Amino acid sequence: MGKQKLILIGNGMAGVRTIEEIVKHAGDAFQIAVIGSEPHPNYNRMLLSSVLQGDASLKDITLNSRTWYEEHGIALYAGETAVKIDTDRRTVSTDKKREVAYDKLIIATGSSPFILPVPGADKEGVYGFRTIEDCRAFIDAAGRFRKAAVIGGGILGLEAAKGLVNLGMEVSVIHHSSCIMQNQLDRTASSMLQRDLERQGIHFFLEKDTEAVLGTSRATGLRFKDGAELEADLIVMAAGVRPNIGLAKAGGLDVNRAIIVNGYMETNVPDVYAVGECAEHNGVVYGLIKPLYEQGQVLARHICGLECEPYRGSVQSATLKIAGIDLFSAGQIKDDDTTTTIRLVDESAGIYKKAVFQDDQMAGVILYGDTRNKQKLLDSIIKKRDITVVKKNFFQSGGESTVSSMPLGETVCQCHAVSKGAIIEAVKSHDLKTAGDVKRCTKASGSCGGCRPLIEELLIHAAEHEYEEPAGAQAMCSCTSLTEDEVVEQIQMRQLSSVQDVMSQLGWKTGSGCSVCMPAIHYYLRMIKPGVTADEPLLHEDGGCTIVPQTYGGLIKADELRTVADAIEKYGIPHAVLTHGQRLKIPGIGQSVSEELQMPICAVHKHTVGPVKTCACTNPDYVQAIAVELEKETEALIMPAKTSIAISACTDDCVYCTVHDIGVLKAGRGWELYAGGRGGQNARAGELFSVAETLKEAGEYIKGFLQYYRETANYLEKVGQWIERAGIIHIREVLFDNDLRGQLLERLEKERRLLVQETIKGLM
Repeated sequence: MGKQKLILIGNGMAGVRTIEEIVKHAGDAFQIAVIGSEPHPNYNRMLLSSVLQGDASLKDITLNSRTWYEEHGIALYAGETAVKIDTDRRTVSTDKKREVAYDKLIIATGSSPFILPVPGADKEGVYGFRTIEDCRAFIDAAGRFRKAAVIGGGILGLEAAKGLVNLGMEVSVIHHSSCIMQNQLDRTASSMLQRDLERQGIHFFLEKDTEAVLGTSRATGLRFKDGAELEADLIVMAAGVRPNIGLAKAGGLDVNRAIIVNGYMETNVPDVYAVGECAEHNGVVYGLIKPLYEQGQVLARHICGLECEPYRGSVQSATLKIAGIDLFSAGQIKDDDTTTTIRLVDESAGIYKKAVFQDDQMAGVILYGDTRNKQKLLDSIIKKRDITVVKKNFFQSGGESTVSSMPLGETVCQCHAVSKGAIIEAVKSHDLKTAGDVKRCTKASGSCGGCRPLIEELLIHAAEHEYEEPAGAQAMCSCTSLTEDEVVEQIQMRQLSSVQDVMSQLGWKTGSGCSVCMPAIHYYLRMIKPGVTADEPLLHEDGGCTIVPQTYGGLIKADELRTVADAIEKYGIPHAVLTHGQRLKIPGIGQSVSEELQMPICAVHKHTVGPVKTCACTNPDYVQAIAVELEKETEALIMPAKTSIAISACTDDCVYCTVHDIGVLKAGRGWELYAGGRGGQNARAGELFSVAETLKEAGEYIKGFLQYYRETANYLEKVGQWIERAGIIHIREVLFDNDLRGQLLERLEKERRLLVQETIKGLM
């Protein structure tokens, strides 16, 4: 059987990437021809702005040289434009009078810049920004003219504007919206970006609509609909693109905004496919590299007759390739009544972070000023990780480098699906020294270039360290090879609800687990799916038990005391014990007797918030009221480890606040809040993390602190250990942010209500 004739119309990134995959899977099965309008071999259009900014040359951004086409027996018709598709005769005709027959046809005609339909748009000096020739025209104009106007405040427009500034031109950006990059950023991030770009020499005219291009034969400026005018010798139209669908439409293919395809990139015509910016899948047209490459991988496997899952859409992400600007955006960035949003703002450092969650699963992120965790967060969006898992990466700042803490299997280059481990192996095996070496060897950073800084950091780190899996990536225990984070992720992704489900579905080596993993699984299940486990008394070997009646704030009424005393006398119990937590402990009582007390029972030896110890030398009612409130709002909430709280209203600190997990101490006109204290042989004083004006305000900080500890600490990690790992400064930043603290309190209250409902249900 002879080779099938395969034609690719369009010599761009998406189409040629598809051909690369076909060559890899079944190169000998096809006779391939590529028709491209530009006279160049395939180059990285995403890096045109780098060429304009002087950071790269055409050679630097070339993806496949002419030699590559020759080596793989691919006929390249560069500088020819396909003008007709005859699906009946299965031929493609070009503007050079060439007719090529096909058995299978891939259309990857991409898109073209949208030129505003205004008077004068066809004058000399008006350009789109799409090709190498456009770059050359800009560079030539910069040598002869002084003022440039860029219409469009999106990614392409801003990158073009910066390139023209680097060429020495006075540049103005005209944008119809009140915010630049409004499709990728919210108002806060957009304002920060605009401020930083203004510092780099770009002027902005927002909420302006262009009415006409001024000048006679050559453009001399713009007139806006409000009557204002702007001088400009060079005008760049960067107000979006339009898919090139004319050829396909004339050939009888179904089109909407672009060529309509299914999950295997098939059109309505047999053996005719579309991929890239000219393809529309489920009503969406993608313009970024990663989705286009994912489409190409599916199409290549399908054409080669290999089994594959259909393309189901992609998470879109964006970066801005401008020196001095650290920006990343991905997924859903608009928040509404159906979403939960976490924000972190540090105006002095120029840092802004926003994470959007839908049904407590990560849906989108904006990072400005600090994008070190963008790969982890993008992976969290793709895998729809739960809010509690994401926070560890979202709030991480300073200290350890990003690459040192990354697992070897984590993806560094999303466009080409290259992991950290693959890069490290290539670096060590081939003695790679530069990011360019890594790109040539693995293709990482060869498309959008967004991962290049991370690769450069990896190169430095690889030169300084012998590579092993980070210590933090140890298995939970000997029963499994999974880490704690991986177990949590799998519980969430698979919606597991019992210990048995976890062990059976995650491949536990033993059927009963061990003393390490069993309590940890119980803990994570309850954190992920809050519910109530009835508080049970502490059992003794003789069948008796110890119970602690719940007396909020250490307050007990006369009738409750009589009930306890009657039970002690009736059953011959020698005595009750007054604990250091200001509670009555009744040892040696039968389990049935505890029901006679008709009093709620405290949790014993569980990972909960313990009784709030109080010293009420002054203003006792107020102090005890806060203690009662804290106990009621935190009882039965599962904690990473048992947590103690103490409140002292006197200067003598009768309850030793500073050696508790959380301590509140009266000081002058306010209340000092300490955290991370510890008693016993290795005693340590807690660290001051806040000062509150009122005890009520202190209570709000404590509840926010507890919820953040619950959501981000590891199982059995005590408050002091958590503070050492997370950093007291970082914890302060979270708690001092009114929005973040409010969100923590909302989630704590939501879980408390659920516990109350479950408790009532259990009593019915």
